[in-house]
Amino acid sequence: MAKNYVGTGCVLTMITPAGGVVSGVPVKIGALTLVPLVTAAAGAEFAARADGVWRLPCAAGLTAGAMVKWDGTAGQLVADSAEDADDFGKLATAESGGYADARLSN
Repeated sequence: MAKNYVGTGCVLTMITPAGGVVSGVPVKIGALTLVPLVTAAAGAEFAARADGVWRLPCAAGLTAGAMVKWDGTAGQLVADSAEDADDFGKLATAESGGYADARLSN
C-alpha cells in the first residue's frame, strides 16, 4: 500500500473564514465548496464535507440532473448559468416545495 495515503478527503478540517460558518450551509473556501458539519466562529477549526448529497433550498423549476451552483447571498441552489454563484454539483431530485437534493462535486 502507498505510504503517502492521507485519507478519503470526504471530511476536511478547515479554518473558519471571516463571518463564520453555519452547520449545513454551503461555504466556499478557495476553490473548494464545502458543507460545514458544525457551526463555528471565524478563525476556529471546523469539519466539513467535500462530497455527499444535501437537501438544500433551491430556486423554483430546477430539474433532476441539472448542474447547479450555490448562491450564498440568496441562500439557495441556482441554475448553473447564474453569475456570482459558486459551483456546487448536480441535482439528484427536482426542486419541490423550494428544496432539492443535490450531489456536491468538487
